[in-house]
Amino acid sequence: MRPSAAVAGATFALLAAPAVAFDHTRAGDVLENALPAGAAAMELWRGDRDGALQLGGAFVVTLLATRVLKSEVHARRPDGSSSDAFPSGHAARAFSAATSMHRRHGWAEAWPWYAAAGYVGWTRVHADRHRWGDVAGSLLVAGAASWWLVEPAGGSDVAVRPSLAPDRVAIELQARW
Repeated sequence: MRPSAAVAGATFALLAAPAVAFDHTRAGDVLENALPAGAAAMELWRGDRDGALQLGGAFVVTLLATRVLKSEVHARRPDGSSSDAFPSGHAARAFSAATSMHRRHGWAEAWPWYAAAGYVGWTRVHADRHRWGDVAGSLLVAGAASWWLVEPAGGSDVAVRPSLAPDRVAIELQARW
């Protein structure tokens, strides 16, 4: 088992097990922040300061984009408690860790993070706070932020970056060969 998978599994087991004694919702509440913190700790443990900083940047962009979407979309929660269901903030934070690890280290290291983030999304649906579309929206927001701000650890032969300016939108393509 790769170190990332071991750390993700241990983080999930150690943090979720006591929380599950209360309920799944509490486990999701713990994991929404434990996953990004665990991913950052994993990067720092590897000595990958750049990876930790890039993960942090993608996390902040994910939080900001989630907040903007919630304030603009006004999707009603399934339980009717408010109109800020889309996208799920819990799932966005959790998927930020998974998508950053995927971008930086590939699928083999990312799948445990995705499993744990998927569980966080399930807890939100199970608690009647979100629909699966809200969770999927969170994955898309986190994925876009990670693919934009996180670079593969071994470097990439091709990079695509959006460029926004007041008078234009562009896509920058860089390639090495």
